[in-house]
This record gives sequence, C-alpha cells and structure tokens, in this order.
Amino acid sequence: MSDPGSGFLLKILAPDGASVRRFHLGPGEHLVGSTSEAVVRIEEPGISRRHAQIQVCADGGAVVRDLGSKNGTFVGGRRVREAALCGFTMVAFGSTQAVLQPADPARTDVLLAAGESAGTSPAVLKQSAGTSPEGLTTQGLHPLERLAESLEEILPSLAEGLSTPEEAAAELAHRWIADLPVGRVEILRRGPAGESVVAAASTLDAVPRNAVTLEVEGPDGWKLLLRAPSSARLEPLRPLLRLALASLAARRRTLRPVRPAPPAEEAEVSFPTGLGHEMVRIYRQAGKVARGDVPVMILGESGSGKEVLARWLCSRSRRAAGPFLAVNCAALPRELLESELFGIEKGVATGVEARPGLLERGSGGTVFLDEVGDMAPETQAKVLRVLESPVLYRVGGRTPVQVDVRFVAATNRDLETLVEEGGFRRDLYHRLAAFEVKLPPLRARREEIPSLAAAFLHRETAKSGAMSPGITRAALGALVRYPWPGNVRELQNEIAKAALLLEPGEPLDLHHLSPRVRQEPAAPHSLTLEETVHQAEREAFTVALAATEGDAQRAMELLGVSRTTYYRKLKELGLG
Repeated sequence: MSDPGSGFLLKILAPDGASVRRFHLGPGEHLVGSTSEAVVRIEEPGISRRHAQIQVCADGGAVVRDLGSKNGTFVGGRRVREAALCGFTMVAFGSTQAVLQPADPARTDVLLAAGESAGTSPAVLKQSAGTSPEGLTTQGLHPLERLAESLEEILPSLAEGLSTPEEAAAELAHRWIADLPVGRVEILRRGPAGESVVAAASTLDAVPRNAVTLEVEGPDGWKLLLRAPSSARLEPLRPLLRLALASLAARRRTLRPVRPAPPAEEAEVSFPTGLGHEMVRIYRQAGKVARGDVPVMILGESGSGKEVLARWLCSRSRRAAGPFLAVNCAALPRELLESELFGIEKGVATGVEARPGLLERGSGGTVFLDEVGDMAPETQAKVLRVLESPVLYRVGGRTPVQVDVRFVAATNRDLETLVEEGGFRRDLYHRLAAFEVKLPPLRARREEIPSLAAAFLHRETAKSGAMSPGITRAALGALVRYPWPGNVRELQNEIAKAALLLEPGEPLDLHHLSPRVRQEPAAPHSLTLEETVHQAEREAFTVALAATEGDAQRAMELLGVSRTTYYRKLKELGLG
C-alpha cells in the first residue's frame, strides 16, 4: 500500500458541484474512464471507456495523457494529448471537472506553470527513447531548458524588428509564468519618472507570503523580478535572464538612438490597463493606423479618454521619438490660438518677441488638436493649408517655414452636423478624419470601472504616503452603478477626493463617496422583473470580471456559479 503522504490526490467534482470523489494515486500508472477496469472510474456522459491515464513519476511530478478520448482531456483549460504537471492543477475529462494536487499538503504551495495561470499552455512532456514507464520523470522539463526554449522562440522576432521590446517583454512574462516555477513575473524599465512596469504576469493562485524575490538587473535600467517559493532553482537561470534583458535594451536603443529626457507627463504614457472588450478592439485598430502618418480624428464625450488614446497613438508610431504637443482649441481666443499654433514674429505688437508655434516646435512628432470643433473658421483655413502643404507662416511673418507633424484631433461635438450647418469646413473635416474613432462613454464600458478606480486609488495613496487595503464591495458596487456623466475624469476626481478622507489603514467605503455617487439610482417605471434581474446580473459579472482581471476560475468562485452557468451568462449578458 502506498504512503498516503506521497503521490497525488485527484478530486472529481460532481456535475452539480454538491459532492467530491477523492482518489489517492501512488507512483505508477492509473487509468481514468468509465470501464470497470479504471482506477478512477467516472460514469458520466462524455467519458470514454479508456479516457485518460495519470502517471505519478519518480521525481514527484505527474503526467496526464489522453488515450484518444472523444471529448478530450484538458489541463489548465487547454486540451492536451500529454502534459507534465506538478503542484495544484485544474484538469477536466470531457466536461467533468477535477483537481489534481500533491497528496502531501506541504507541496501544495509549489508554484508551477502547468494549470496555474489562466490562458497558459501546460508543459509538453519530453521522454527519451527507451525510458521505462516506471523510471519516467519530468526532468526533461528543467527550468533552464524551458527558459532557453522561450528565448529561442521570442528573441529572434525582436532582433529582426518584427516585435517591439514591449511586445516581446509581454510574451516573455506570460511564457515564463507558464514555464518556470514562479508565482509572479515583472519586467520593469527605469525612466525619468522612476521605474515603470513594462510587462507582468501572475499564476492563478496568490503567491504565498513566504515567497522570495529574485532580482535580475539588466542594462539601461531594465530589471526583472521573479516571485517564487524558493530561489534555489532560479539562480542558475541568471545568465539567460540577463541575456533577455540585454536583448530588450539593445532593441530599445535601435528604436530610439537619441532622445532627450521627456517631460514627466509624456514619460507616463503607456498602454491603459483594464480595458473592456470594445476598447481593446478600438486600441488594436488604432495601433494598426499608428504605424502610418494619416491624421486621426477621435470622437467622444469629455473625459472619455481621447487624449490618452492620442498619446498612446504617438507612442506606437514612428514619431515616438519626437515631441507630443497638445493644445485645447476651445480654451483660447482665435488670435492667441493662431499664435500658439503658427508662432509669431518679432514686432507684431509692442514688446512681442519672435516665438515658434506648436506646429514648428512639433516637427518630427505629433500635434494634438483637442476640441477642434470649437476652432474659428479663419483658423480652420490656415490649418487646412498646412495639411495640404507642410508650410506655414508665423503670425506677422512673410518667410515660409517647413514643418513635419502628424495631426491627431479630438472633439466632443457632432462634427458631421457642424459641417452640415456650416460651422466646420467640410474639406478640413475629411482631411483630419482620414481615420476616425469614436470612444464609448464610461457608462457603456462599466467593466473598466473597478480597474480604473483601483489604479486611481493606488496613485493617490502613493502621492500622499497613505495606506489603504483597497475598495470595499459596497463602494465598488456604487461606482459601477453610477452613470459618470463626466466619464473617466469624473471618476478620477471622485477617487482623489475620497482618498483624502481615508484614515490610515482604512479601505475606501461607501461613506467616503459623494452623495450623488452612493445613492441608489431610481429605476424606470417600465423596468420589468426580467430586466431588473438582467441588470443586476450584468453588474455582478462586470464587477467580478474586473476584480479578477478576466480570470475565469477566480470569477466563478467570486460569483459562486458553475463553469457551465458562467459561460452561458457571459454570452447572454454580452460580456463574452
């Protein structure tokens, strides 16, 4: 009889989730199926007679093999033919869910890729020819070998310019969380505004408190942090990890060979976190356009993130090394706006000195015309001339000045209606709107609110040095329900105000929010019971998805629903 502390424990979950069957699997091979010969007998629809095999190996790992079943064997949500596992792992035989974990409780804290990170692939087993089943181990999947394979696959594309350092860093982070015995990966880069996270990935489960951090320094301010239960298996990886950081730094230098230190607000530009499905689609589409030089028109309500998208476009373009200069066309009278855009010559008025405008200073970069719908007709004509011929004249000047800028414009007004009414030039509209994108208001993308609120709270507490564990469920529910007429800007101001009211160590709760935010919205008279339930379910799923960053397993646990119900509701609510 095998030692109950050795081997693995397989927990088969009943379809209704009401009961669990446990099987202790000692060293050796164990058949899973509906046949009476199976060690793990599952008499459920969709289970083949000889469905799969679980082999507990000599080194404490396990191998899951599919035996040609009709409905498949899954590890970590992905269908596999063969996978090497260690530690806590979610598996499924057809639609029957199960958990495979070490029988020794002390080993359940092991952080290994297979099955622990949503969306990552399980490691594929490697077996030398002639190896007997009894002596089979997972040694062929040593972290050093896995790391080398990840670099061989990802770094060539980086060197050939087929991917940016940020894209390669994201690929490496997610690959390493799948291939190395770590719980969290962070790739950082130090800039003028301090260290910023370029890419990060975590396992499904929280990293144990006793985890250690392995820090690897690279050139040009690049750094890698690995969180794991032990650094012993990671120390031999340092040379290859430094090579990866050096490759990222080298590619960054070729992309931006000479660039003065950017102002703080420019240095903070990065891909926004927590985007909803629609915003992800918009950013992906905009990213394709960013590579060219066509003008871009961004439409959307005030505070919906138009300038954030404009800055992101600039950072993804070939003009990323150039300046990003913005002007609010509604904030300045016509004469001042023209001198701000085109510059002014000395002597135009008493005491006036010659000064270049934004279009001149922005050569090689991007000029952002915010609230362009409020621009005076005379100024519109001058901007149109620069778009048609990259030459301008300063206010009061006679000497032509060559400029080379990319225009990105934004407005919260209905430009097509303005054009029809004669308030905006049709030719200018078509030139500026070579690519047009409309940002939905925050109330139409409520799934982003928890992530945005958490980010704003973190920023505010970091400024003040205050400590807060986060936002309560009640406050989060109120934030999600509120319609936010001022969009993201209003949310940011609300969190900033609430953060000032926090006592040390206190979470942001309902009473910290403004009365208008925390009050329950009045339900329309026509709202039926079915509509009320639909609205409540959508709100609950939205909060769960944002709070778990899209992690399906954690969202199911938070909502208390089965896998079948979870995916059915996602589809019904339009969130899948």
